[in-house]
Amino acid sequence: EWKLKNKGTHGWHIKYYKGLGTSTSAEAKEYFTAIEKHKLDFTWKSKKDGELVDMAFNKARADDRKVWMNNYADGTCVDHSQADLSYEDFVNKELVQYARYDVMRSVPCVMDGLKPTQRKILYGCFKRNLRSDVKVAQLVGYVAEHSAYHHGETSLSGAIIGMAQDFVGSNNINLLVPSGQFGTRMSG
Repeated sequence: EWKLKNKGTHGWHIKYYKGLGTSTSAEAKEYFTAIEKHKLDFTWKSKKDGELVDMAFNKARADDRKVWMNNYADGTCVDHSQADLSYEDFVNKELVQYARYDVMRSVPCVMDGLKPTQRKILYGCFKRNLRSDVKVAQLVGYVAEHSAYHHGETSLSGAIIGMAQDFVGSNNINLLVPSGQFGTRMSG
């Protein structure tokens, strides 16, 4: 609908915001002058709120969290026009989205055995048509720029190094050629 109103996306640029450090001073000033509009007060409404918080953070309740994540209906979200938010709504509408996304990033896909970060690294390697050695930092920059990677260069660097490790115990069939020092069984 937005694309139709604005004649497509030509001339528009999407900026990814990750924390306040991404915002300019003018954007921060604009946001904080209307802080009451953006603020949500959390309210403890019942014993169920405490039960849900316990379920979300108690290590012994992993099975309950699996059921909780599987029961989430896509599209369920918090109504930000309301002035307050119950812990129940926060846990069941916001925190569950984070939990599902975290699992998606952390657990390899059954189809190809790759995590999204590893898939983006391979995409970057194929797009750059890598045939010769390249420094990890150079590949990090290229992958971050061309694959919509938003989770920090240190994390991406660690994933690239992990994909090149070939020593016994690395729990890995290296998909990248380990040209240089990529760790040993003793040092990791």
